[in-house]
Amino acid sequence: MIITLTTDFGLTDPFVGAMKGVILSIAPSAQIVDISHNVPSFDIGEASIIIQDACQYFPVGTIHVVVVDPGVGSSRRPIACQVKSTGSVFLAPDNGVLSLVSDSTSARHITNTRFFHHPVSQTFHGRDIFAPAAAHLSLGEPFELLGPAAENIVQLPSLCNPAVLRVDKFGNLITNLRRGQLAAGFVIRANGIAIRRLLSSYSEAQPGEVFAIEGSSGLIELSINQSSAAERLNLGRGAEFEVETGTLNH
Repeated sequence: MIITLTTDFGLTDPFVGAMKGVILSIAPSAQIVDISHNVPSFDIGEASIIIQDACQYFPVGTIHVVVVDPGVGSSRRPIACQVKSTGSVFLAPDNGVLSLVSDSTSARHITNTRFFHHPVSQTFHGRDIFAPAAAHLSLGEPFELLGPAAENIVQLPSLCNPAVLRVDKFGNLITNLRRGQLAAGFVIRANGIAIRRLLSSYSEAQPGEVFAIEGSSGLIELSINQSSAAERLNLGRGAEFEVETGTLNH
């Protein structure tokens, strides 16, 4: 069984190694894959994008552990979400980090202490709750035994309205929109500029034109060929914009 790890722990401290040790102590045959441990510290939004981008390429039934947890030790819930279409499971704090993967899922509040590593530290739930729970699931323990059903999973506000999720190194603005949300006659209005064209490649754009394009992650990006849309529009991560929709327009 594959278990992936995504954290903001970095690799200079023993935290990631400790999580792997707990997993392997319970499930010695588990295959552990590191997605990233370089999420900026406390950056829940960035972690949500990284896991959404990566998870779609893993086999059915993969277990994903996502620990970016500035509220560790507080009343925030440790949760697990199971995607019905693939059987994949995501274990994470209920702080919005699963905003992009928690649709069409069933969720559990992880409360069953039989699946914990003891004693449980108030500052390291990655090691003591999420890692061991993932390991037990990989051995076939029923998802339902993690704890009671969890409702009202936290969603990041910036992911609910049309918004910029990330700015890449080329200045492309990666948004939370998908292709099907842009229909004929669509207009994206961002900082006084109207964007009306969804192109298939950068080379189709006119010089200096700000256009929309579907990126490799399946999300719509606002771009300028060989220039920075972020600078032109003066927008950064978290910035919201307006969308008027109507069938796809090329």
